[in-house]
This record gives sequence, C-alpha cells and structure tokens, in this order.
Amino acid sequence: GVLELFEKNGKLQEKVIFSNTSPTVPLAMTFGGLFSRRLKIDPIGVPLLVLGAQQAYRDIIKLVQQTKDRSKTTSSVIEVLDNNFIKK
Repeated sequence: GVLELFEKNGKLQEKVIFSNTSPTVPLAMTFGGLFSRRLKIDPIGVPLLVLGAQQAYRDIIKLVQQTKDRSKTTSSVIEVLDNNFIKK
C-alpha cells in the first residue's frame, strides 16, 4: 500500500507517478457506465462499456508506455502526468 512507499522517517523510498487515465475514456464508456452502474440498465450499459474498452485499448497502451518512460527519466520523487496528449 501507500504506507510501504514511506520509510519510518517519512521519506519516500520510491518514485510516485500519478498518471491521469481520464483522457483515455471514450464517450461510449462514459455512457455505458451511466446506463450500467447508475441506471442499472445492463443490457444497454455493458455493450457500451465493451465498445468503449475496445476503443480505448490503444490509448491505454500508449499511456502506460509514456508513464513508464517518464518514470525512467524524471528526477522528481513525485510526478503528476495529465496525459492530455491522448485527446484526439
């Protein structure tokens, strides 16, 4: 968990990278979640979620690779990535 990232003296043992995944979420996934989770209409929501996941797949792969690359090159102990490069 988060506590393992800190030593007893309160200093970070490892880098922490917060990588925003919101830019990878397509409209189909947003509406699928609305129908499935909020409105409890799974026959509409689940297919939209599946379609959204298929649409987001390549962007998620790109986001993970960019996050890994940044973790190797940054000198910051804590890094926040907004990932707006994914927006189409």
